[in-house]
Amino acid sequence: MLSIGQIDYANVYPIFYQLEKLNKYKLVKGVPSFLNSAIREGGIDAGFCSCIEYARHPEKYYVIPNISISCLDKVKSVMLFSSVPIEELDGVEIYLTGESGTSVVLFEILMRERYGINPIFSKDNADAPACVLIGDKALFGTYNGDWNHVYDLCSLWQEFTGLPFVFALWIVRKETVEDKYDEVAQFVQTLDEIKNDSKKNLAALLDHYTFKGLSSYQIIDYWETINYDLSDNHIQGLLKYFSFAKKIGRIKKVPALEFFV
Repeated sequence: MLSIGQIDYANVYPIFYQLEKLNKYKLVKGVPSFLNSAIREGGIDAGFCSCIEYARHPEKYYVIPNISISCLDKVKSVMLFSSVPIEELDGVEIYLTGESGTSVVLFEILMRERYGINPIFSKDNADAPACVLIGDKALFGTYNGDWNHVYDLCSLWQEFTGLPFVFALWIVRKETVEDKYDEVAQFVQTLDEIKNDSKKNLAALLDHYTFKGLSSYQIIDYWETINYDLSDNHIQGLLKYFSFAKKIGRIKKVPALEFFV
């Protein structure tokens, strides 16, 4: 039985609801930073993992084609909340979530390459004048927060580059492929079928899903916002992100994307 990493956020519920129903895989829940470590260390075989994890260890993984967690404009769950305008954050302390790998690097890229400013990044002071949050905490803040200034990092990226942003890739360990190729191939086919059907009846998912503090309309609105594609345009955005990440010293080199076939 393959062990699959399940991001414990609302954004992937339409995918994992269907995977859970199959009862064919061991699902391991966690935030992205936990799942990144788990797949790197062999605790899981495959999963939706931060694209920065692939960039840092491409020799360990294959990318499963045609699927990602992406955004084309707004994402609503990767957010900067600030007491001052973004242009005034130079030298200001900003709390960065410890749940993310990709998003904190995205924020650093935007600060330095788009705005030319250098905040003070903190992973300890949750009471800082500004914070970057991801996942359900960010989503709740987007709909219910009272910060003076709220910025969607995907929107900032799209305005800056004109490209989609890819937050997570489905990746599988090369060791798993060597040992269980047929199982992995079947899983990839199943995943493709689930992805293609994932948004056909979102209203029906509300019978199985609740998010305290969000209305049914807001939940469906969010699911419709998330994009699961990995087109050529998405890959251009991903490689652009990798090139910026290398420029600011967050990865050693821009990796080639090695797909499972």
